[in-house]
Amino acid sequence: MYGFISKKNNGGNMTKETNTYIWDKVKHTNPNFTKPFPAFGKTLTTIDPMYQIMIMTNQFGPVGEGWNYKVNYTYTDKVVFAEVSVAHKQRHVHAEEKTWDYYGPISSAQSLYKKNGALDDEAPKKAMTDALTKAFSHLGVSADVFLGLFDNNKYVSDMKTKFAQEKPKVADTNLVNFEQKGKK
Repeated sequence: MYGFISKKNNGGNMTKETNTYIWDKVKHTNPNFTKPFPAFGKTLTTIDPMYQIMIMTNQFGPVGEGWNYKVNYTYTDKVVFAEVSVAHKQRHVHAEEKTWDYYGPISSAQSLYKKNGALDDEAPKKAMTDALTKAFSHLGVSADVFLGLFDNNKYVSDMKTKFAQEKPKVADTNLVNFEQKGKK
């Protein structure tokens, strides 16, 4: 059936899920991890790359176990290109084992030199981060930003409410207050 995949649920029965089952889980972006970025005469929304990595980890598990990526760099005299391929482990229909599903490469380029002519030693990292962001978007990570929904103040307000209602992850105070241990 087009638009659906079959998947066994915990009881072993076949269920139907849409082809967007991953997309639907990762499409919303917490506004606390975005910031405005002026470019091309308008204001765009940027997403914190560590937030995106957190979303991938929440969805698939730790990098290297549930998801992974490969990067190939190509250098010219003025530009570095990063080609990123991303993989996630996925249980396939009628298969008990999980296999890696790769997609990409997704490319990005970054100037090796800053505006003042100095070498930008962060250029490879910037190119890789941009390519990862683009690759993650193919799964639907922060789709609302890429679809322009963050241009709508009402939508952003709704997302702030949605994420404020989620139970925050609280750090273990014994770890956070390690400097206070032993002091009375």
